Amino acid sequence: MNDIEPICDILERITTLYRNEVRLVGVEHGLHPVHLEVIYYLSRCNKYSDTPAAVTEFLGITKGTTSQSISLLEAKGYLTKEKDPVDRRVSHLVLTPHGEAIAKKAIPPVSFKQGLEKLGGGNAQLKTQLETLLRDIQRSTQSASFGLCKTCKFHTPMSDAHFYCALTKETLMKDFGTLICREHSEA
Repeated sequence: MNDIEPICDILERITTLYRNEVRLVGVEHGLHPVHLEVIYYLSRCNKYSDTPAAVTEFLGITKGTTSQSISLLEAKGYLTKEKDPVDRRVSHLVLTPHGEAIAKKAIPPVSFKQGLEKLGGGNAQLKTQLETLLRDIQRSTQSASFGLCKTCKFHTPMSDAHFYCALTKETLMKDFGTLICREHSEA
């Protein structure tokens, strides 16, 4: 047994426990894990990444699963669909306050938050190592990064309150930089 296998075993067990806890929260609300993943993604993404196509790509699910999930979440009052004001063919998915509340409650699970808090100062090193692992996997699988705006090569800080996105040619509020972007490119 090499030194990689035990780490893979640990990661597999962590992801299984994570999914199980998310599933249990979903059961309380009549939702499947994929529904909670859609809600959580929408709570963390920016206005360029809140479309059904972006949800499909981010979660790696079929268009049919995305469509059914969106329909169910809309019927339950967790999100609404809004047409893009410029391109009427595009729909943006907007969480309702009820959807936002579920996102905060479900993901990440409380036990994971507590466990990471117990690590204390070790979080910075762990975060860096996990980010490196994630980026390597994304490169090898040719997956989009879906990173945070503020870590993108197109992000240019302008002031304490604003930054400029060289891709969209827009000046955006600083808080926008903490959201997931489908167009993210590593700096």
